[in-house]
Amino acid sequence: MHGSPVAGDGPADRGAALIALLDPLYRDHPQWAAEQARLRAVLDAAAEARAYDLRTLDGDRAADPRWFGASDMIGYSFYVDRFARNLAGLQMRLGWLNRLGVRLLHPLPMTLPQSGDSDGGFAVADYRAIDPRLGSVDDVRAIARDLHERGMALAMDCVLNHCARDHAWAQAALAGDAEKRGYFRIVAEAGEVAAWEAGLDEVFPDTAPGNFTYEPALDGWVWTTFYPFQWDLDWSNPAVFREMLDVLLFWANVGVDVFRLDSAPYLWKRQGTASRNLPETHRLVAALRAGLDAVAPGVALLAEAIEQTREVLPYLEPTDGSRACQIAYHNGAMAALWTALATGDAAPLVTVLDRTRLARPDTAWLTYLRCHDDIIWTALRGIVPEAVLRGCSAFFAGEGSYAQGRSFQARADAPVATVGMLASLLGGEGEATLARYRLMLGVLLALPGMPMLYMGDEIGLPNDDEGAAALDARWLHRPAMDWTRAEAAAGDAGPGAPFLRITRALLAARAGSPAFAAAAPARAEMTADGVLVIDRGEVVVLANFHDTARPIDRGGDRTDMLTGAAAGETIPGYGLLWLARD
Repeated sequence: MHGSPVAGDGPADRGAALIALLDPLYRDHPQWAAEQARLRAVLDAAAEARAYDLRTLDGDRAADPRWFGASDMIGYSFYVDRFARNLAGLQMRLGWLNRLGVRLLHPLPMTLPQSGDSDGGFAVADYRAIDPRLGSVDDVRAIARDLHERGMALAMDCVLNHCARDHAWAQAALAGDAEKRGYFRIVAEAGEVAAWEAGLDEVFPDTAPGNFTYEPALDGWVWTTFYPFQWDLDWSNPAVFREMLDVLLFWANVGVDVFRLDSAPYLWKRQGTASRNLPETHRLVAALRAGLDAVAPGVALLAEAIEQTREVLPYLEPTDGSRACQIAYHNGAMAALWTALATGDAAPLVTVLDRTRLARPDTAWLTYLRCHDDIIWTALRGIVPEAVLRGCSAFFAGEGSYAQGRSFQARADAPVATVGMLASLLGGEGEATLARYRLMLGVLLALPGMPMLYMGDEIGLPNDDEGAAALDARWLHRPAMDWTRAEAAAGDAGPGAPFLRITRALLAARAGSPAFAAAAPARAEMTADGVLVIDRGEVVVLANFHDTARPIDRGGDRTDMLTGAAAGETIPGYGLLWLARD
């Protein structure tokens, strides 16, 4: 049964909350009065355009504000062209994802990219157009409608911090347009560049050092946090906020259910700081949320803030009580899982989970093992000794271990990041690899939050060495989906079959148990014998990250809901038990 349609606040006050959040940031800007009127017009137009079926979905989600935290809500992240060639091909593959147990699709950037190298699509040349090699806006609308009919949802990237040098705004700035020049941070003097750089880190120190790029046509340096062809937007200009909110509302009305806010920590810049995670950035994110609440309140925001845990929490639960993102990547838990596998010690994971309990009824962590980006070990600084983090980096790069990953890059004072597909990082193939896969996936699915799988991991897809050689090392874990391997696995044949059996069994077991909903209680601890215990109320999960058996206290005769067998007195090396309470 559907709830009543929700269309946001009424016309008289639709923009009130948004304006109140933005006023401290923009009250001294000469265009702020005019921009307030423009913002209200954007909200009114989007609310008028929102379709009845989407407003009905808003109503359903208002009654279930943590809808994305249901125990059967499993995400799946992929590049459209690598997974299915284009959006038409993706629609044909929805059955595969549905049968796997996936309910949230996250195709990585689909919008029109810059020509040539586009950083995997994250250099956006047009926020409102789809890469024609993939399809069209109408294709996205059709997929969203199909997903909604299946009880599934669609996530989409919104690249907030920067646009491509090819974007019309940047091209207009290069041509001398003063208004569009104001959309970017352009510094005229080398000394001022140096003053800014003194407080900044480098995202890609090996491939794109520094944070500014000289542009002769601008007679100055443009801020480029990531690559020289990705120009940072100047969010201290209220016109930039309006433009980006309008983009979110456009895609929300196409049918997008979740926006991944790419590079969210970098929005606001202040000299003398690292210009990351500043209070003004949190206010901007809260204002984007307020804008969506006025038009499309059922749409969730996902913070891509790959930072230390204490820096991520404010994106979910701001200390001032404002509403910001509903979901955030649990980078700390991901890194702690890999650390546990390398060292046998899951205690850092327990620490991370204890420090990241969420209180709001409408928030949840996004948990994951791998994604399109690298494993960044600095998320665990202050929890895991630096020497251990460097050891983990070396371990998964294959130094004296079973792992088949590769080092990527990092600042000189940080452990080097790691790249590689999940199966390759776990050893490739064989019984030990499968045991580690079952362990890691089983613990991931037991963590509080919404788990996200990465394309090809469900069939143990290996590294793409050829792709990594051609581009940057992250393409090692961005292979094309091997549908021959997948179809054989579906028939219980070939090297992908045992991975798929494990994946399907674990996803089905999780989906059938309310104990794994994001809102269900969760408590983690270590036994004296070094076994991880995650208590989810009706289910107790035991996990052994050591390669040898460890004793366990069964606490009574309990049954492993994954195998149907009674728990014994020990748990094998890389063992996993999901014990249903009597």
